[in-house]
Amino acid sequence: MTVVDSSYAIMAGFNYVAEHEGLPKVSHELVMENIAAPMVAYCEALLGEYRPEWLELYREGCKTFDRELIKPFDDTIPTLTKLKSMGIKVAVASNREKPSQALERTGLSKYFDVIVGAEEPFGILPYKPNPAMLNEIMKYFNINLDDTVYVGDSDVDILTAMAANVRGIGITKGTFTREDFNLLGAWKVIDGLGELIEIVKSDNADLK
Repeated sequence: MTVVDSSYAIMAGFNYVAEHEGLPKVSHELVMENIAAPMVAYCEALLGEYRPEWLELYREGCKTFDRELIKPFDDTIPTLTKLKSMGIKVAVASNREKPSQALERTGLSKYFDVIVGAEEPFGILPYKPNPAMLNEIMKYFNINLDDTVYVGDSDVDILTAMAANVRGIGITKGTFTREDFNLLGAWKVIDGLGELIEIVKSDNADLK
């Protein structure tokens, strides 16, 4: 919900599992309420419990659903293209185990310098809000805290940024409002990814 609307693909993936297991279907509202949760917590919230074999079922379904249902927001590709033309390194830090697969299927992987998940490319990492993913990204680029911002659509993302001691930007594409992000302590709040361009250009964010 930062660069793409993944909610309908997630709902379809979980309903693929639910149908296979004879469980009640999950709603889009319930998906959105738990959008940033790690997979175990997500299963428990949507399906009532977590079983390891369900993860493979979910992935099986998502091979189709990711391609059909994950859609970039209108300003995603123009913003990523502009940031890269400015010399900004752009990365993904996701609680998906292998987010590169979804981004490859949606044609977005080429816009990122590195894509980090709970199982790739640096091995198994703890889920956000643990800052390990951001720490690995900064190490990968050999950049410091002052040259880094992290953008996300949930409380988990802002807490991750704070845990990593970098500036956190909330984006109101999910269920969290501007007021929610301000209460969490976000450095800035944006309504669309395109607003990042002026933030990066400003004197407040001399990013490399």
